[in-house]
Amino acid sequence: MTTTYQSRSLRSVLALTLLASIIPLCVTPVLPLTDFYAHIARYYILANLPDSAILQQNYEAAWQLLPNLGLDVLGTGIMKVLPPLLGAKLIAGLIIAAPFTGILYLSRVLHGHLSVLTVFLAGLVAYNHILIWGFSNFLLGLGVLLGATGYWIAAQDRPVRQLTITACLGLLLFFIHGLAFALWGLLLGMVELSLALRSGYPGLSVLIRKAARLAFIAVAPAVVFLQTKTASGGDASPVSSLLTHAEQGTLWTRLSTEVHLRIDGFLRVAESTWRTFDWGFGILLWGVLIGGLIVGIWRIDWRMKLAVTLCLLLILIMPPTLFGVGHLSERIPLLLLALLAASLSLDPSAKSSTRKTALAVIAGLFLARNLLLSIGWYQDGRSYTSYLDALDRHDTRSLGAGAYVEDARDSWVFKPNCKPLSFLMIFNSTAVPTFANPTQQPLRIIGPLSHVNDMVHSIALSANHTVSSALSLLQGTEVDTIVVCSKKTPPVQAHGFEIVATTAPWALYQRAVSQ
Repeated sequence: MTTTYQSRSLRSVLALTLLASIIPLCVTPVLPLTDFYAHIARYYILANLPDSAILQQNYEAAWQLLPNLGLDVLGTGIMKVLPPLLGAKLIAGLIIAAPFTGILYLSRVLHGHLSVLTVFLAGLVAYNHILIWGFSNFLLGLGVLLGATGYWIAAQDRPVRQLTITACLGLLLFFIHGLAFALWGLLLGMVELSLALRSGYPGLSVLIRKAARLAFIAVAPAVVFLQTKTASGGDASPVSSLLTHAEQGTLWTRLSTEVHLRIDGFLRVAESTWRTFDWGFGILLWGVLIGGLIVGIWRIDWRMKLAVTLCLLLILIMPPTLFGVGHLSERIPLLLLALLAASLSLDPSAKSSTRKTALAVIAGLFLARNLLLSIGWYQDGRSYTSYLDALDRHDTRSLGAGAYVEDARDSWVFKPNCKPLSFLMIFNSTAVPTFANPTQQPLRIIGPLSHVNDMVHSIALSANHTVSSALSLLQGTEVDTIVVCSKKTPPVQAHGFEIVATTAPWALYQRAVSQ
């Protein structure tokens, strides 16, 4: 009878969590995710490049072996068969569901069953700081990482099958996201060390054998990686960057900025897009999780303790960029929260009333976050609806761009919901700058758009631009249509461009055609 009641309770909680997680996707036609539609634009371009002369003049496919191809392959296929906005929602649902599902599977392996606590914590992970950034491949990789870790643990008594299938999963994960693969390798090392230490010091031969098995998994991905342009591309090493800042006298400024970003990423790990709320929410969430461990309300599965400890260390020492991929350190708190979501369980020795209260707090945090997220996205959705109507009414011509001058000046003031606006013009067959670095993505910007792309980057890197000066800079390119996003009222006309549509905070400018 108790088992039946618990099963029904779990099903009800799972249904509630899924419903609350679907609502934000339904309240807006466009999701306010910073980089997400830059990736969607690339998938759309790759899907439609053979049939569009405008796209062929400004983009070139660059398919090759890369460690971040997962969603490019899948997304390009989706864009061939679905309308772009619907396809974007489907892809968003996939990268939201991947970590959620991975947590449930890993938890099922660790504990032998699912719990209400795990479901609510997985729901908290589903919408997160990295999702708001729009880092699609990493989120898909996180889901595979968690599932592959669960399989490695579940198949301990079948070593040959474990090694064979896990090697295949590792290669798949490498092609989804290189960082996710590297983190997974580190986590497997911690899991294997925990298993080895379970019954005392295992001896050097056992440790060497376990290390050799893990190295076998990494052989094929490592060989492929060395053949990719990513291995030789990217930024300077973290050490050389620090030395450069030291020579320029900006080391302490850079370090203080990095400390702030790591604190911000840690506290806003389960983000709602309301910054002030998110900091308070993060303090409460981490306080409940860490405080609950200290007082014994819940406990971590012993196989994951070293992995959790490693994540805490990586939050401190992970460089901000490697091989051209940025915001690395801000991704680790999400991995930490996902591991805790999968490995935490209520301690049976704690008082029943205490366990119920702690569970109610986690459930309340999940529901409050999703409510605020839905409200915020609904408000953004009204602006997106008017923008999409403007795109339907106006021919955005051949070349378009976004000029977001407040982003460079003060990222705390600039709203991330502005970022998708320029990329939506691609669905009108208007070429726009997007992520197209052949060392990272299978696309290259060419032709007239390359000059527009350079100017857009110049505007984004300078804190001194106004809307007028940004339009002036872009006037020297062949761009036809520009979307700006600003808290201030934009000028009606400036430097040969005039507003054709506007709804706060955006304005759509078009180059004036001489009569």
